[in-house]
Amino acid sequence: MSTQPVIEMCMSARVIVTCGTGGVGKTSVAAALGYEIAQQGKRAIVITIDPARRLADAIGLGEGTGNEIQRVPFDSTGELWVTMLDVQETFDSLVRDTSPTPERAKEVMDNSFYRSLSRSLSGTRDYMAAERLYDLCEDPRFDVIIVDTPPSRNALDFLESPERLARFLKHPIVKFLVAPSRGGFRLVNAAMQPVFKAISTVVGGDTLTGTAAFLRAFDGMEEEFSRRALVVAETLRSASSSFVIVTAPSPDALTEADHFVSELSRLGITLRLIVANRMPPHFGTSTAAEEHSLAKSQSGDLARVHELIAGLHDHADRADSDIQAFIQRTSAAFPAVSTAFATELATDIHDMDSIGALAQQLAAPPAQQ
Repeated sequence: MSTQPVIEMCMSARVIVTCGTGGVGKTSVAAALGYEIAQQGKRAIVITIDPARRLADAIGLGEGTGNEIQRVPFDSTGELWVTMLDVQETFDSLVRDTSPTPERAKEVMDNSFYRSLSRSLSGTRDYMAAERLYDLCEDPRFDVIIVDTPPSRNALDFLESPERLARFLKHPIVKFLVAPSRGGFRLVNAAMQPVFKAISTVVGGDTLTGTAAFLRAFDGMEEEFSRRALVVAETLRSASSSFVIVTAPSPDALTEADHFVSELSRLGITLRLIVANRMPPHFGTSTAAEEHSLAKSQSGDLARVHELIAGLHDHADRADSDIQAFIQRTSAAFPAVSTAFATELATDIHDMDSIGALAQQLAAPPAQQ
């Protein structure tokens, strides 16, 4: 194993996926990994599929629009770019790319069901995150793509979304609804009237009509949708993709981190790195026991100072113990997993200087962490 597991990962991965609950600094870690990759002379892009603007705020960028890709200005031999997922723009672009004609693309995008699907249907963000990842993997401008997932227990849904989309497009009801555009409208319509009627009572006639019209306009495009989805699924499960769990020494964060570990194990995906972020620092070379003893032997302000330092040591020791217990549990499922540590910074991360400070901690050899 490399003495610098973060640098090794940054130099070998094509895709890096960061997972973690809210409040652990996951987005900052994603940006710091991009920073380190750029410092190593490679071209990295960080994409956040979280609708919040944490990434832009963390690196001090201004307002961006849509899927706009912005280069982060800082001194490095490589490049760092960032982008946010715009679901509507990504879906529209996918339709235009896969449509046989501009007219067909316009017919799909003007469809009422499509407009609802692309804006509000549960899971659409996951599908489009996978599609955006496909686009970035195909883009020769970038050596490494870092995916900043949302701070949610369902953040890994996008990992399964490609297969779900491919299965949906092969479903018999989809084939049936598309069939009228393939010359079988009268026969299928007559034979399947009871099915139409049953579905209409559940979703409403107008909704079903809009859905059928959408799928007929969509005819011929589903094969490319499926192909792209399965390419992403294969990429995420390949050796070129590295998964990172970001956590912090709090009970809630570690409980969620355990959940992510179990989900990755269930999905058959290897965890490459644990980032123990926001660790409390240790002060001086004394121990908590020594400081407690000194507090008892002193009086007044000096006793209170030693008691305060003892409390800081106690807090840091509990954090170390909790994190080490999590690492041991995780190592049982992923024996080759590496670990990086970062202490709580004095201020919130809001610019590239603070991102660089975090990156320096993450890239340090384990003995220095």
